[in-house]
This record gives sequence, structure tokens and C-alpha cells, in this order.
Amino acid sequence: MYKLSCIFLCILKFSYITYSQADSTYSKGDTAAPENTFKQQDVKDWMAKRKSKEVKPPKDNFLFIIPYISANPTAGFMIGAGLTYTYKLRKTDQYLSVISSAVSYSTNKFINANIKSNMFVFKERLFLNGDWRFLVNGETTYGLGTSSTLPNETNIDDSPISKDSVGQKLKYNQIRIHETGSYKLFKNFFAGIGIQFDHFYNISDDALNKGDTALSHHYQYSIHNGFDPKNYTTFGVSLNFLFDSRDNQVNAYRGYYANLNYRVNLTGLGSTKNSTVLLTEFRSYYPLDGIKQRHILGFWLYGNFVTTGYSPYLALPALGYDQRQRTGRGYKFGQFRGENMMYGEMEYRFPISMQSGILGGVLFINSTSTSDKKNNVQLFDFLKQGYGGGLRIMLDKTSRSRLEVDAGLSKNTFGFYLGVQETF
Repeated sequence: MYKLSCIFLCILKFSYITYSQADSTYSKGDTAAPENTFKQQDVKDWMAKRKSKEVKPPKDNFLFIIPYISANPTAGFMIGAGLTYTYKLRKTDQYLSVISSAVSYSTNKFINANIKSNMFVFKERLFLNGDWRFLVNGETTYGLGTSSTLPNETNIDDSPISKDSVGQKLKYNQIRIHETGSYKLFKNFFAGIGIQFDHFYNISDDALNKGDTALSHHYQYSIHNGFDPKNYTTFGVSLNFLFDSRDNQVNAYRGYYANLNYRVNLTGLGSTKNSTVLLTEFRSYYPLDGIKQRHILGFWLYGNFVTTGYSPYLALPALGYDQRQRTGRGYKFGQFRGENMMYGEMEYRFPISMQSGILGGVLFINSTSTSDKKNNVQLFDFLKQGYGGGLRIMLDKTSRSRLEVDAGLSKNTFGFYLGVQETF
């Protein structure tokens, strides 16, 4: 991780110095200086210029629809489509609202249908955060904790068994209804309540189907903590606190975002077990080139903790289980899970097309730690790092919506990611 951080910071410093030196060739009064001539453009501007047409006036909303195809060993060949809609109800609104949705189907009969929303309503006095899903899904699980080996297990030659070599396939159906409403108490600060419902059913455990009950991570955890390994539910109410001073909710150049959500799952509401869960999140953004705001350094800290009671296996904190499923670039979905999870990411965003700002790039490093109480693995006993980079194409300069194409790497793992909003 130290070597990766040094490489990252060297690239950042070199890019920033190069950009500063390029600017220094102009005098303050020179109208050709980049700070005086640069005007953010997007794909629509580029297309209008190519066709010698007038650029249409910017709108207060942006809709982007994209079809996609992909494949992986678990789901097979997938086809689907996604959309993102960003808007302001009034021109004077401070905040951008975002609604995204996706639907896909695979040759292995997997289905993913979801709607996710971050909306400001009633003159921005009320913030609504929603995450609704129906999944016929599958993933490969490696047990709890980010420990590099399985406790007390070795190969025939007494070498430790790597968790990466003992992945177990799980298939399941999931219905999720998460909705939180937070009221504005004062500038940038909101507080409110929410409901969170998750029902997992038709759970099929490949290791269990082979008769390996002693080796099945899912089965052993479920039986040990009193859950039916075929289906279970969490249903709770939450108290939510939100602070958001970002200059843009889609692609921030500066500002802070902090969220704290305390959830109580109750058997009286329909949960299989009582439990409490604390979710914390913090993001910050720093422009490295003053008012130009074209070189941005962003930080993201995400924590999810089961504070009391027991959560079912598929409801435990895990990589990719955040609302927008963005944690863990470079790793498999759900690869690391535990009763507690901490995740951190640093990203450097920089311009490539210096005069138009249409094309940009990013470099990132992330780190994950999860716990395993049964085997006495605590948070930060083991850390797993991922890193990578990607390209950005400005689709709509008003909302700052950019097409993102990223590649993430980790030990023995590679991931390719396509989206419209920034990762964080």
C-alpha cells in the first residue's frame, strides 16, 4: 500500500506541476491565458461545432439512457439498459436531484431491476433517499473477514489455504425497499427517519448442495446465529443525519458530505432477528488549482457496523453493498464481508483536453477491512488494497454528468466499470 501511495502522489505532483508550468507561460493580462479562455464544454457542444450549428441553451435537467452488455462466470451473458436523470425543480435551487434506474437479464436467468433516488423536494426542505431493488442474483462468497488465510486450514503440504481459492457460489432472490426522508434544520444540515426492508429467499448454496455443510460459509454462519439458510428478513426503522455542502451533488469540485444512519431491526416489524446497524459516510473534495477547479482530490470514508444482535449473512456489511454499489473497485462484488466494515478511497481527477474540459481522467487507490468475530479477526487486523484509473467524458456541463469508464486492479482480480455519475 505504501508503494502504491508513493506512485499515486508522484503522478499527482507531476501532473499538477506540468499544468502549473503550462499556465505560467501566460501573463496575467494576456487574454489568451487558459484561466481567461477556458470554458467548460460537453459532448453536445462538440457535436454542434462539428456540424457548424449553434449550441442549444443549457437546461436544468439531463436524461441519459445507455444500453449495455456484459458477461461473467456466475451470471453468464447479460443484456440490459440503465438511465440517469439529474434535475433542479427551480433555477434558484442549491442542490441537484438524481434518479437512476437499471434493468438487466442474463442467460443464467439472473434479473436486476432497481431504482435509486436522491431527491430534494418542497423547496429543498426535504431530502428523499431511496433504494428499491428486485434481484434474482448470484455471487461468490469467501466467508467473513479480510484475513488472508482461513483459520486452522491448510493444504496437503501444510501451506495455508488462500481465501481466493475457496470461493463458494450463492444464488438468491432479494426484495429491497429502503426509503429515508430528512428535513432541513439549518444550512446544509438535514435530519429525519427511514424504513429499511430486505427479504432474501430461494437461497441456493453451491457448497451445501454438494453436501459440504462443514465448509459452507453461509450455512455455518446461519446455523450458528439462528437463521434459516433458505430465507430470512431484516426490517427496521432508522434515524438519519445528513450534512451536504458540496457545490454539486453529481460531480463535486469542493465541499463536504457526511451521513450518519442508525437502524433498529425488530422482530415485531418482521425481522428474523433483532439487531442494530450503524452506517457512517464522509466525502470531501479539494481543488488543487484554485478557482480553475480542474484538478480535484477526493476522499471517501465508508463504515458499516452491526452494533448489537445478529444480521443474516447476505445482509452483513460487504463490498458493493452500499446504495450505489460503488465500493471496492478492483474486487469482486461481495468479496469481503463481516460484522463490521471500514472502506476508504482516494481519487485524483484531472483534465486531459485542456481547453474544452470534455475529456478527463482519474487515478484511485482504495483499502478495505472487515471483521470476523467467531475467528477473532478485528477491524484493521488485515487490509486489502485496490487501485486503478479511468477516463471521463463530459456529457452535460450544466449538471456535470460524465460518462465514466474505469479499470480496477487488485491481487489476482481485475474489474471493468461503466457508469454516468462519479464513483463518489
